[in-house]
Amino acid sequence: MSEVKINAALVQGLAAAALGLTIAPEGKNFTPPSVSTPWAAWFNLPADTQVASLGVGGNDETVGVFQVDLNYPLNDGTANALGAVQKLRDYFVAGRRLVYQGQCVKVERVTRNNLRPVDGWQRINVSIYYSAYITRPEV
Repeated sequence: MSEVKINAALVQGLAAAALGLTIAPEGKNFTPPSVSTPWAAWFNLPADTQVASLGVGGNDETVGVFQVDLNYPLNDGTANALGAVQKLRDYFVAGRRLVYQGQCVKVERVTRNNLRPVDGWQRINVSIYYSAYITRPEV
């Protein structure tokens, strides 16, 4: 269940970043607000799990990307979108530890791509790279 806790820690961090936007949940139906109201969506993209220590009760390291898609109205300019990017950078600083029910997730770095038109919105993707150690259960 640690994958669930990793996901929850990241989503809890997104809420704490206080973007002030409606946020679409991953894996659920969502209808974007009107074309004049900005919104965000998130996706957890686990990349790899490697053995960090051997044996029962040992650790596996999971790394991945928590992607936040920021969507703003077309022709809104760059200030609002880049302001939201900065809020994410300010919260998800390298080294920050997010904890949910004892599961720790460490932020490695934050990157963004270009602002571009997608499906009637200006979209910018923010990638939050993370790592987490999961203790293997004793069976």
